[in-house]
Amino acid sequence: MSKELLEKVRQAFEEKRTIDDVRSDLVSRGFLEEEVMDAIQRFKGTERSQYEKKNIRLFTIKEILDRVGYGFASVQFINILFYLTGAGFFLIGIINGLKTILSLVISSFLQEYSRAREISKRFMSKAGILFGISFLFIAFAIAIRNSLPQLSLPLFSVALLVGSVGVVTYGDLYNQLVERTLKKEKMSRFLLRISHYGVLITGASLLVAGYLFDKFPMINAVKVSLLGRSIPVYGYLLAFEITAIAFILSGYVLHYVKEKKIEVTKIKGFISNYHYKIREQTKRFLKNKYLVTLLFASSITGLVQILGNSYYGIFIYNKFRLIALGGFMNIALIFSIAIIISFLGPAFSKSLNKKVGLAPTLVFGTLLLAMMPIVAAYNPHFISITVANALSVLGAAILGMGQGLLVRKLLSEQQRKLYFAALSIAVIGPFVVLIPVGSWFAQAYGLINLFKILALVLLVLASPVYFLLVIFANKLRL
Repeated sequence: MSKELLEKVRQAFEEKRTIDDVRSDLVSRGFLEEEVMDAIQRFKGTERSQYEKKNIRLFTIKEILDRVGYGFASVQFINILFYLTGAGFFLIGIINGLKTILSLVISSFLQEYSRAREISKRFMSKAGILFGISFLFIAFAIAIRNSLPQLSLPLFSVALLVGSVGVVTYGDLYNQLVERTLKKEKMSRFLLRISHYGVLITGASLLVAGYLFDKFPMINAVKVSLLGRSIPVYGYLLAFEITAIAFILSGYVLHYVKEKKIEVTKIKGFISNYHYKIREQTKRFLKNKYLVTLLFASSITGLVQILGNSYYGIFIYNKFRLIALGGFMNIALIFSIAIIISFLGPAFSKSLNKKVGLAPTLVFGTLLLAMMPIVAAYNPHFISITVANALSVLGAAILGMGQGLLVRKLLSEQQRKLYFAALSIAVIGPFVVLIPVGSWFAQAYGLINLFKILALVLLVLASPVYFLLVIFANKLRL
């Protein structure tokens, strides 16, 4: 924690400013929120009521269970299993695109709905349980791939989409529940730094899952004797059972969280009002050239990340499954390293922005994001891929932080509210068109050619657009 931050917090409290005001002000200046809350706790202390202490324990248990679940059911593992079950590149890309689009629509809807009516913990709990159960259906779809191939892929696809509905509902509503029941200045150090501790838990879980996948493979299964019978054991089944149990227990934990009642408005006419609001927001969004340019940049980087994350794991698995640590363990190692590197992104972005400015930071983040498709296409060696993937994830984190700083610099407060409210819906249009095109390209011309196109798009389109946006922002501030 920097002395500069501590001094600013001290001065703010001497001026009798509120905690929320101090936090929002310092975060808007580029300080990391967890560091700001640490500094506030040093000055204000952390007196907690009994129900706050209980909620802290419950949220801690839930966060650990969630991180374990995410580690044992890595998106890369799921895409590889989808591929091994018989899915082509086109279907894999389409399903991953639909998951993203569903997530955006549901997240937007829930944000508005929760403002009109409180959503119960029971509903959140059921969403978490639904997400956990979806992995059992994925495991079943894999198990019947030979006996019922005509049913296997449809069941796998539906389970993925249902799971995405569950995880978005569960995640978004959980964040709102935490905000209602536990102020940030009351949180424990673990909860404040869950982004750091969670990375370690997820990375460790990912490595254990990779070991299980390779130790108990889908083909030539290891068999164990039980009650005189020989029973095959599959790594994917063990991993997904752990995932299902983790999320089901996590959802169950929410039943015991104590929350205060909140006032809500009437729900009558919500759907028509929501539709009208989205339509009006989209019209205002498209009339603003800065918002449209930001949408263009966000669509490019989002598209590259969706398509890239759909196929990177499959490419690495096919390329290196017979060398190094083996098929899934290679994936676990490469992506656990990337996960650990990712939490350096915000701090690195903040430091880089201070030293070289926002434009170089955004361009640098874009170049790092392009490292993975470039190396996969032109220098696909194990060490090169490992480093490139870590740098690409770091680039995505830098871009996320940089985009937030750019939005604050480029847009007024009213425009920022419009941008964040309408972005998730506005970006769906480009995704609906471009994701199927990219998925078809992967199916028709192969992953290497797709990676070349993704890298070219980032270098030729995204980098110049971010650079221009920063120039616009600087002119507006003159």
